[in-house]
Amino acid sequence: MKIKHEMTLSTTEPNNNVGVIKVRQEDINSQIFDIEVEANGEPVDFTGLTPFFINKTKLDEGKPIEQADRMTVYPTEGCLEYTLDKRDWQWIGKNTAYISFRRLNNDKSWSEMYSTRDFTYQVTEGVTEGTVFDSGYVWTFEDLLRMFQKFISDSENSMLSFQEQWQKFVEENKAILESLDPSGELLNQLHEVKEKQAELDGTLQTNAALQIGGETPRPVFTAPLNTLRNKLDKTKFNVLHMTDIHTDYGYERTSWKYAQYFWSHLTNMQSLQDLADVAIYNGDNADCYIKDKDISEQQQRKFGIKAIRSAAIPTFVNLGNHDNGSPPFKRDIGKVMPGDIITNEEFKDFYETKTKLFDEVRNGDSLYFYKDFEDKKIRVIGLNTNDNNQNVFNSDGSYKYGSHDHFAMQQEQLKWLANEALKVPTDYHVIVFGHCPLHETIFDNRECAIKILEAFKLGTTVPIKSVYPDHEVDFTASFINQGPGNLVGYICGHWHDEGFNQIGESIKFTQMRCLNGGFSDPALIDTPQEDCWSVLSVDTAAKKVDVFGFGRATNRSFTY
Repeated sequence: MKIKHEMTLSTTEPNNNVGVIKVRQEDINSQIFDIEVEANGEPVDFTGLTPFFINKTKLDEGKPIEQADRMTVYPTEGCLEYTLDKRDWQWIGKNTAYISFRRLNNDKSWSEMYSTRDFTYQVTEGVTEGTVFDSGYVWTFEDLLRMFQKFISDSENSMLSFQEQWQKFVEENKAILESLDPSGELLNQLHEVKEKQAELDGTLQTNAALQIGGETPRPVFTAPLNTLRNKLDKTKFNVLHMTDIHTDYGYERTSWKYAQYFWSHLTNMQSLQDLADVAIYNGDNADCYIKDKDISEQQQRKFGIKAIRSAAIPTFVNLGNHDNGSPPFKRDIGKVMPGDIITNEEFKDFYETKTKLFDEVRNGDSLYFYKDFEDKKIRVIGLNTNDNNQNVFNSDGSYKYGSHDHFAMQQEQLKWLANEALKVPTDYHVIVFGHCPLHETIFDNRECAIKILEAFKLGTTVPIKSVYPDHEVDFTASFINQGPGNLVGYICGHWHDEGFNQIGESIKFTQMRCLNGGFSDPALIDTPQEDCWSVLSVDTAAKKVDVFGFGRATNRSFTY
């Protein structure tokens, strides 16, 4: 016989008066909470939301219970019925619970929209069960995963590899694990998760970079890669260029549902390193469209391992507007809070700016750089177009500039560009890379960058000044002493299209836009067109750039 406990729970009143509710341990599938949810005395329509039953009795011990199944819901009426199970009556005595109403996000995570006030129910012993002590807690995979994640975050030795952390966790918690999970079933599930995540650990050996995306190109790419290889002249200055690849961890969390294929595209481009001088990954390297900052960090760490650690040629990574993980916060709550995104300082570890692996020149350990290739008289400059001021906050404590919808270059970077990066020998040719196009309207100080590049090309002096709030600039850029410079052009992504722009007022230079490396159309899977990147071949004698596209990218050229 089913026993229904009728109650009304409010999302607005300070307390719920539900009376005395008692449930017996063994009454399987018969104890039902029949709940009406109201706000300000009226039923709550929770259409489109999923109710979760939350038992918070042992929350302070890391044992919350969150269950969304065994629910019968009547959203328009504001009613639901929840059937209790073994987990809900494992603790004898007073239990505290509430109902949480959540929305499923595009990344498969949940956002709580509102919840009821707490209520209590009393658990009494069953005849055969007897008292259920804490050691008899009904553990689920999610509980054990949370326990392992806490162990990792609390570890005294952050330099231990993921494998070493796993072994340490099992050894130190052996007795506990045997009592919690005597069959080992949950531990086996956790071990499978560990195997899938092991490659994300930043302390893995460099051969992990080969395992990510494969050591060699997939067969479908062999012939087109050979065709491209035969077009390249190694006497020219060859740049491997990829942008907006949007690699993703935990596939299908975002619109890039087929991101498991993207890693092999990095393998494709790296297979031509023997014919190239430098490789540039020009922003939106990881999608980071997930709420959990830890996941965004794993995405970036994995990208750094694959792109940089096994590189056979100088390889550099620029920032894009997706990379710091701000998109989901702007999408869901309209604001970006400190602690929710990867800061510019944290990126320096992922992209190896402190180690300067390829003897590049940076402004200290900045996320922008230049690298000289003396044999071919080329200087490559990489700019950070997401150089937003992260020390400015709104009145509610959120970031004023979250990076997803706002670009900027601050005075320090612009002065470095004018006073150091563009001070080159007269016979050098300079090619500049940045994620955001210079004519993007939400780009603070783009006009300053354009004026600096114009002045470099003309060999003139120009005042550099802007009045963007929080991104003020005021200095003079002078190239009088070195004379007119050779500016190859500015190469960017972000718009997910191909095209050229002539940028500048007193003199023009070429901006080349490039297609996104990631794809969304399942029809492209296992075809050469699922990939997209280019080789820029610079002929300094002819002042010409031939662009050889791979996959969806097209062949193009321009002069300078």
